[in-house]
Amino acid sequence: MSRQNVKPVLLSHEQIKALGEIREQHRKASSVGVAPTIHEIARGLIDKALESLSDGAKA
Repeated sequence: MSRQNVKPVLLSHEQIKALGEIREQHRKASSVGVAPTIHEIARGLIDKALESLSDGAKA
């Protein structure tokens, strides 16, 4: 089994609730009622935030 390079991140109750709401929006938009996991949504948001920070540093 390969070892994943991940670390846990603690989120507030409000942050988890907001991620759940985003997940529900994805589920409603899906024709088959599927949605990404809260972990996938959180990773995607963090990736976008980090990308925007690095784009700002280049300007």
